[in-house]
Amino acid sequence: MPTNNQIQRTSHQALARSNIILHASLRLSSIAWLSLAASCLSAIPAHAEEAAAIAGNHDWLFYRYEWATNADLAATNASLDLIKSFSQALHENGITLVVAMVPLKARIYQPHLPEQHKLNPYMAGNYQRMVQALSSAGVKVVDLNSSFLQNAKNRPEKNLYFRLDSHWTPAGALLAAETVASSLDADAGMKARLRQIPAEKYSMRWSEQAIATVSRDLVQQLPKGGPTYAPEYVLDAEITKAASGGNLLGDAAAPMISLVGSSYSKPWTRFPEFLKFTLQKDVLAIAVGADQGSWVGMESYLRDDAFQNTPPKFLIWEMPERDMRAPPAFLYREARYRSDNQEWLQRVTAMVQTQCRTSAASVKLSGVQDAHGAQFSKTSTSDYVNLQFSQTADTQDYLQVSITSKTAQSLNLEAMKGELGVRKWSVAINADGNPHTLKIALPANAKTYTGLKIWPGETQGFSLSDVKLCRMPATTGK
Repeated sequence: MPTNNQIQRTSHQALARSNIILHASLRLSSIAWLSLAASCLSAIPAHAEEAAAIAGNHDWLFYRYEWATNADLAATNASLDLIKSFSQALHENGITLVVAMVPLKARIYQPHLPEQHKLNPYMAGNYQRMVQALSSAGVKVVDLNSSFLQNAKNRPEKNLYFRLDSHWTPAGALLAAETVASSLDADAGMKARLRQIPAEKYSMRWSEQAIATVSRDLVQQLPKGGPTYAPEYVLDAEITKAASGGNLLGDAAAPMISLVGSSYSKPWTRFPEFLKFTLQKDVLAIAVGADQGSWVGMESYLRDDAFQNTPPKFLIWEMPERDMRAPPAFLYREARYRSDNQEWLQRVTAMVQTQCRTSAASVKLSGVQDAHGAQFSKTSTSDYVNLQFSQTADTQDYLQVSITSKTAQSLNLEAMKGELGVRKWSVAINADGNPHTLKIALPANAKTYTGLKIWPGETQGFSLSDVKLCRMPATTGK
């Protein structure tokens, strides 16, 4: 499971105390651009032997793992099905999901592809196929592919992607943000919901001098001894928020729009700030690197106080198109970030529930005076809390509990069936000594459970309270 310092986010000052690292600065030096970009390539399958970068025409480089075939169809469809079900679960809890897939650089700039690496028919049409599949299921999808293709045709002098990098340029990030804003504005229902969110005043100013970048991520993926490339020059932009009166305590409302994305949503790309500008709304922005992937990133945000305490009205999910063929169970993802597809859906479905629907089974703590809570001055690795269900619970049930921990950053859990432990797993927690709400789905590998054991590990203080067994609606988590 990801630790709290493996996530990057930009946000409102009021959320700075959360357990996701706050990035307040918009302006990063060109050196920071280089170091950030170098860590942002998608995970490379362990069996790969070829260089990740493909040398194209006119000094353009492309990312080998954008190439896909019909063999990726089943895995891609699995991702689509998860997003459909996740969107439905959010909708039932008053949250609108907006999916923004970053189109393949290879499709947008086909004229620069080398002869031996042209687009195949599957790659040519897969984006629109996915848009249609999600849209027909009621998911709001922003078609970045069409706007990027049109812009690349009409304004070929303005690169939307770096020639030597897999990421979009500031111009590409701005176009993506403009497309999100125009897509929501063109939808009457979305536009009406956006109007309910307080407006903010943002202004934008482009720099007068281009920034030179010497080495981008794809250059680093070329075989050693390969060609050298001249620097790329791009204009940077600065987004400024107009001063407001605020209140005397300095607190402000949490943003009602959240962006959860990949490295394309990291601060150095400017995409989060461009979204604020084009929407004229505050946006909570979270970006997770490719080693963890989009699914882990979304789950980490949903578990966090930023979501649990103040869920947004709009949740924008940016993910690279190439990652759609890598659902949670993707074989070549690092094992600690890999998950059963159905269990991922169960976990996030539990996390987005805004009210606890009473389960047929109740839960109590065994062997303590308070059946719904316990407090310990310290715990060891052998200490555990035993939760017993009044009757068998199934995978539509989930545990809701308030946890306070000092020192320990994860809980070990074991689902029980009678006296037999049938599944062990871990859940990341915040170790700041303050209470945090956890919603824990029961694993999918058994049909029913009779209890749950929780090991907090070594702590200097641990407590749990408000223990409830809740049930997901019959229409979600499937």
